[in-house]
Amino acid sequence: MTSGSERDHLRDALVVSYLSATWGVIGGALSVVAGVAASSTALIGTGADVLADLISTIVLIWRFRVELGGHHAPHRIERRAQIVASSCLLVVAAGLLITGAARLASDEGARPDTLSVVVAAASIVVLPVLAGRKYQVGARIPSRALHTDGHISLLGATTAALSLVGLIVTSAFGWTAADPAATIVVAIIAAITGGSGLRHHPMT
Repeated sequence: MTSGSERDHLRDALVVSYLSATWGVIGGALSVVAGVAASSTALIGTGADVLADLISTIVLIWRFRVELGGHHAPHRIERRAQIVASSCLLVVAAGLLITGAARLASDEGARPDTLSVVVAAASIVVLPVLAGRKYQVGARIPSRALHTDGHISLLGATTAALSLVGLIVTSAFGWTAADPAATIVVAIIAAITGGSGLRHHPMT
């Protein structure tokens, strides 16, 4: 049976997870839509990262709700959530790397517009706040999976920043290589994060 303070921490974990899931649906979808409209594979990658985070967040919400209800939630659920999220990141990384390299080779750049810039900027603002809160609450429960989820949120902010730089450089200087190059960097970061997650949460 959980104590009062533990229940408070679980409620905090649920709140930040719900907020993260909400942003995952809204921000992830908007990033993909805006990325497609602006032909920005880097921004599409940002949206894919956020949507990958959404998968593990949904599982964590279930886990925290079960514990808050007074039942034991096996910690292997957290492990599975992170394995799925890390695997999704690796798939995203592979797709982005191939697409980014192909666009770089064909000298095909993005077509920046207001929506793509606003969506990328919003992710830079929102995701670090969510990541910081996940770190705080994850340390109190404790929940290693929630802490790792914070890493993925921070990754999303980093990829959004790279996307924004690529869009601005393309718009200001007409450098078509900027967005594909940013896409490749996003892919590398996603691959490193996904690989690290699988090393810490092996599938055996």
